[in-house]
Amino acid sequence: MTSRGTSQARTAPASARPGRTETVVTARGIGMAGASIAVLALGIGLASTLLVFIGMTVLAATLISAAWLVGAVQMLRRRFRTARRVVAPFPLVVGEPGSVTVDVDAVRATRRVPRLDIREQASPELTGPRPTSAEVLRAPGRVRLAYALHPDARGRWPLGPAVVRVSDPFGLAWADTPVGAEEVVPVRPQVVDLAAAGAARLEGLEQLSRGARRASSDDAAVREYRVGDDPRRVHWPSTARRGSLVVRADEHAGRPPATLIVDLPGDEESLETAVSAAASVALSVIADGHGLTFEVPGSVDSPSWNADAPDEARAGILDACVDLRSPSTGDGDALAQATHAVLRRDGAASLVIAMVEPRGERDTGLVALSGLGAGGRAIALVRAGERASETQRLLARGGWRCAIWNDLDDLADAWGSIAGGTGKS
Repeated sequence: MTSRGTSQARTAPASARPGRTETVVTARGIGMAGASIAVLALGIGLASTLLVFIGMTVLAATLISAAWLVGAVQMLRRRFRTARRVVAPFPLVVGEPGSVTVDVDAVRATRRVPRLDIREQASPELTGPRPTSAEVLRAPGRVRLAYALHPDARGRWPLGPAVVRVSDPFGLAWADTPVGAEEVVPVRPQVVDLAAAGAARLEGLEQLSRGARRASSDDAAVREYRVGDDPRRVHWPSTARRGSLVVRADEHAGRPPATLIVDLPGDEESLETAVSAAASVALSVIADGHGLTFEVPGSVDSPSWNADAPDEARAGILDACVDLRSPSTGDGDALAQATHAVLRRDGAASLVIAMVEPRGERDTGLVALSGLGAGGRAIALVRAGERASETQRLLARGGWRCAIWNDLDDLADAWGSIAGGTGKS
């Protein structure tokens, strides 16, 4: 089961400066140019007027074709200066089809548009392994190019520019002229909707969190009025009782923040599944009303998102996952440093969730990570592997609730078992 996230279309900016034209002389053009020079030289050497005339004629035809091609390119640049590209949905999602429309506009919209030989340059990660064909539609002053996308790799991939090909009447050379700008299109990871799959909420860990407020109908569910608050949220009984204006607090206000430690595998084959799983868990945590901080070993940034703005948080999480890459080394130093960063920043105030790769019991990162489970507010999803049971045992001794998962198909069951309190501890 997948989710699109934000699926609005986006228009690429028009290029401020035309791109560089690529000109290629065909085999016919090379042959004609060589033959004309050879015949001309032979005619001069033999003092043959006929051969000189033939050589000059062929050479003139070659030069006329070259001049025609240069003029055609210049006319193309004057008439078609911009191209507008719309990608839908934007951003794209791995495994979910998308579409692109490219409008190449003429300077004078009333003029008839010639039958342009137009194509679009696209990264193979966006088009997929299947051949891609485009539909060309023509209207007064405009040529529209429409084709499908089949993204099969997470990341940021180039799309465009549109390229118009012109050739001379004799087929001696052709030129590709770019129109419009290149755009970098992000492709988000595939995610599993853990809530829809029946996974439990984090209520068991919430109850163990120190100082967590539970929503109620009394003053515990209200706060002081702040400029910009919706007047409809004013809680009049509490306002009368306190003598100052108060509003109903957000239903998520009492839920403790969470930190997600994402231990990424070192091989590219396992990376995509790990990133998809981490994104799925992060979205589930946000949807459950918890603020979230990303802690990726080896990364210098620890982005955070507020549960009060779930749409922005969802988009931010998916965008952050677009750029996740495997760590440069497979040792536990980066994981240990990330664990210490969580302790320095949050102490024991937040829930801790870890996506852990199988590690040996003597791994420095795993040893450091196990210490975060002492407060009983830590859960771990351990990736299946040769040392998965060993990793689970060490974390369980440290107070972690653990479950082993293998792929996205069993992620919901593993998440539901530990979030609901049935995982091993």
